Amino acid sequence: MPVLCCCCLSATSEEQEPLPVNTRQPCRNIGVFNKEGTLTMKLVNVCAIDTQFSDIANTFNKQHDDHSAMMKAAQKLKEVSGCSPTASLTACIETVQQEHGASKVQVHMEGYSFSLIVKEKKVPDKLKQVQQQVGELSCSTKRVLARKTILQEMIRSMLQSQTHLKERINTANPEYLDQVRLEDNLRENIQKISLAKELSEQYDEAARSVLREMAQLAGLMLEGDPEIGTE
Repeated sequence: MPVLCCCCLSATSEEQEPLPVNTRQPCRNIGVFNKEGTLTMKLVNVCAIDTQFSDIANTFNKQHDDHSAMMKAAQKLKEVSGCSPTASLTACIETVQQEHGASKVQVHMEGYSFSLIVKEKKVPDKLKQVQQQVGELSCSTKRVLARKTILQEMIRSMLQSQTHLKERINTANPEYLDQVRLEDNLRENIQKISLAKELSEQYDEAARSVLREMAQLAGLMLEGDPEIGTE
């Protein structure tokens, strides 16, 4: 029986490499996530390929966390501004502007970063909370967009080289039973990253929607799709 190659990856009894994440996914995403709420990959006994799958899972899990943080900041913003959970971000900011004066409370946007500028000598505590949530929303939105760019390229590369991946796995593992088992692992990994690709695109669109709303509030118009590098 072939021995696992010596690298930083290790297998459990289920040949999975868990990657930490702080929040769970909704039930509709059970096909991608394990019970802990993380995207995991099966080992295919080729270190280079296992590392690629691990990098994809790690990047996706981070984007998932960023998306969760973005949604949490948006909901908290609605809460501290006195809006309903179903209200739009635009409605919440306009509510704050009506309370304190549109000339004193303005959305400022520079590049793809946005903030709430308050032109008052003494900023009320409630308004400080709104500013804080806008800042957290800006940071998490940028991270979602930045990770999507690199993640989509990583996944695309793996999906386009499935036949080559299978050949490399079979060459490195000549035993027939190992080949059957590891091909099943490869097939499952491919299915998972395909689903992760779709979810990543949904996260990305949600982040772009936030950017569009904030740009409009700042009196700007986004031109084309933002391309944001990782920080």
